[in-house]
Amino acid sequence: MDDLKSLKRELKRLVKSNPDVEAGAIVSIEGSLIVSVFPEAIDDTKIAAMTAAIFSLGERGVLEVVRGNLKRIMIEGDNGLILIMAAGKNRILVLSTIRYPRLGAGLGAGLSPFLFPGPNLDGEDATELRLSEFF
Repeated sequence: MDDLKSLKRELKRLVKSNPDVEAGAIVSIEGSLIVSVFPEAIDDTKIAAMTAAIFSLGERGVLEVVRGNLKRIMIEGDNGLILIMAAGKNRILVLSTIRYPRLGAGLGAGLSPFLFPGPNLDGEDATELRLSEFF
């Protein structure tokens, strides 16, 4: 229970510290909601299920066209983006952003490891390291 509280606190910090990010959630690969900082008006259990389905299709797609492992999925709507990416071995991070987020150095150090995962100086995945304490 404390791990979930800590994870939610970290997710809230992530959203609050990045003005381009409006909401987010961490879901299981099976589609269950783990933690969410989406507004109450949004059904985050539906978001969780859709996120897992989209992620699964994305993984299958990159394998079918021989593009390696899935890094992230970006869905663009009229009013913003939905970013979906792995957050550990069995978890998925989904973020809702403003219409034109600054995807790069301007986005802020707090979110960069989540949006642009890659090896750190020790060769380990930065996203997994950041979230590994919760899983």
